[in-house]
Amino acid sequence: MYISIPALFLLLIQTLLLPKNIQQENYIIYERATGNRITLDALEKKVNDADVIIFGEEHDDSLGHVLQYQLYKGLLDSYESVTLSMEMFERDVQMVLNEYLAGLISESKLIHEGKAWHNYSDYAPLVNLAKDRNQKVIAANVPGRYANMVSRQGLGALSQLDRRARQLYAKVKIPEKDDAYLAKFNTAMGAHAHSMGPTVFHAQLLRDATMAESILKAHRKTRNTKILHLTGRFHSDERLGTVAELKKRKRKLKVITISCFATPEGTAKDWSTDKGLADFIILTK
Repeated sequence: MYISIPALFLLLIQTLLLPKNIQQENYIIYERATGNRITLDALEKKVNDADVIIFGEEHDDSLGHVLQYQLYKGLLDSYESVTLSMEMFERDVQMVLNEYLAGLISESKLIHEGKAWHNYSDYAPLVNLAKDRNQKVIAANVPGRYANMVSRQGLGALSQLDRRARQLYAKVKIPEKDDAYLAKFNTAMGAHAHSMGPTVFHAQLLRDATMAESILKAHRKTRNTKILHLTGRFHSDERLGTVAELKKRKRKLKVITISCFATPEGTAKDWSTDKGLADFIILTK
C-alpha cells in the first residue's frame, strides 16, 4: 500500500504525541477514605461503582493530561461504554464534534469550527481514542458568549435570547450569601471580587449548571454508560460547583471526584492539607 510522504509524516507525529505509560515516581495518588497511596490500576477499580467520574485538572499540567488518557483507556478496556464529557467543548459545537467522531470532517476542521482550546493537543489523544472506540464525547460547557453576556449584564440577559438558544444553557439558581462556593470564588478573586460585582460569579454558576445538566442528559440517555468528565478542578474541588449542581438535580447519582495538580519540584508530596478536595488526590511532579 502506497503512503505519501506527508501522510507518513503525520502518522509519525501522531504516534510520537500519543501518551505513553508514565513512571510511578512522577505522581502519587491518595485515596481520601483510607489515606492510602494507590496505583492508577487500583484507581480504575475503585471507580467501578461510579455513575460519573469527575477529573478535576489544572489545564497546564501536561502529566495530568497523560493520566487522564491512561484512566480513560483503562476504563474503556474494562467497560463497553464510557462517555467522555468535556468542559473544553461548548454545547453549540456538539454537531461539529459528532461529525469528527463519525469521520466526516478532519481534525483541523474540528479545531477551527469546534472552537478548540489553544492546548487542544493535550486533549486530542482522548478525543481520538473515543473516535477509535466508537464512544460518545459530550460538549458539556455553556457557549462562551452566553457566559460573557451574564458576567456583563446578569442572568436576566438570558431572557432576551431566542427561545431556540435555551437548549444551550441550563437554569441557574442564585445561592444564599453564606454559600461556600461563593466564599471560595471571592477568595480566589481576591481584591477584585468586590469591584466585579455578583454577575461574574453568576457566569461561573451558569458554566457549572450547564455542565451538570449536560452530564445528566448523557446519563439519562444511556444508563449503562460510565461518564468521565474533564474539567478545571475549581469546578469540582470540595464537591462544589459542577458536583454540587449534579447532586441538586439527582441525589442518588454516584459521583466520584479526582483532583489532580502539580506540586513544586523538590517539595514533599504531602496531601494532608488537600485531602478534603476530592475522593482521590493526584499529585504530579
